Amino acid sequence: MTITMSSEKIMKWLQFVVLLAILGLLLWSQPWNTTVSSTTRKITVTGEATLESEPDEYFFTPYFQKKGSDKDAMKAELTTLANDAVAKLKELGVEEKDIKVDASSYDYWYYLEGQEETNPMTVNLTVTVGNKELAQKVQDYLQGLDISGQLTPQATFSKEKQKELSVQGIEEASKDAKSRAEKQAQLLGAKVGKVIEVQEGGYGIQTAYSGMAEMSVSSSDATKISSLPVMPGENEYTQTVTIIYELK
Repeated sequence: MTITMSSEKIMKWLQFVVLLAILGLLLWSQPWNTTVSSTTRKITVTGEATLESEPDEYFFTPYFQKKGSDKDAMKAELTTLANDAVAKLKELGVEEKDIKVDASSYDYWYYLEGQEETNPMTVNLTVTVGNKELAQKVQDYLQGLDISGQLTPQATFSKEKQKELSVQGIEEASKDAKSRAEKQAQLLGAKVGKVIEVQEGGYGIQTAYSGMAEMSVSSSDATKISSLPVMPGENEYTQTVTIIYELK
């Protein structure tokens, strides 16, 4: 018996066979599966970038302190001192939202006969300013008070500045990682392929105290002290990035 097929049927049959072959190839290669095979050669490197920039935020942490046996009298005196200081700071240009007052010791203060010095009552201030000129004014003012604590500003980066430095740091750290990967791959006789995974590492800020090193100034000595200029210099911001590359 002789079976005859038209050229049209033959063409359709060939198309069907080709489609089956393509489907089989796709099922075998699974291009949609981006999971890296456990047999893929990989290299993991960590890039690092350290940026230097002038700080744009300064903060002080001074506190008023009184000792004695009369809780109400100390509380009233400290309250007056804190209110006067806040009013003056606002007059200098510090915004109210940038002044924090903590008088929690009011609630936990207690008195024991003959031990007036063991449990002082305090009012803590945290003052944050956004420019060097205002930081200078605040420092000059604080060092003329009978107050303790950090009277010189600690210079650091604001959150906005940190975001800006983070973007730049990630870019430079990624370039450093690529350079390290290429050098290691060369030693192995291989080449760097596609990126398999990227992990942003931590960052660190190296801050420094600026201005005077005086931590406490009494009112009797205030007229003898000349407040040094606030000179923060530059702080360091370090960012790391860990990248896994395929080796070819």
